[in-house]
Amino acid sequence: MGLPMPALAVGGEHNAGNRLAEALRPIAPHLSAAVIKDSGHFVPDERPEDFAQQLIAFLT
Repeated sequence: MGLPMPALAVGGEHNAGNRLAEALRPIAPHLSAAVIKDSGHFVPDERPEDFAQQLIAFLT
């Protein structure tokens, strides 16, 4: 059983990158993924505008 709802995986370029999305994809068939450039562990703190842009695009 997986996640039936859309999910968003956001990774920082200098940390998880796309690995988070790769790990979730088997259980989240409706997964959207984003890698935020020039960020590490704390994406919302380090690149708030880029993070917000990805989140808004996912929610709309």
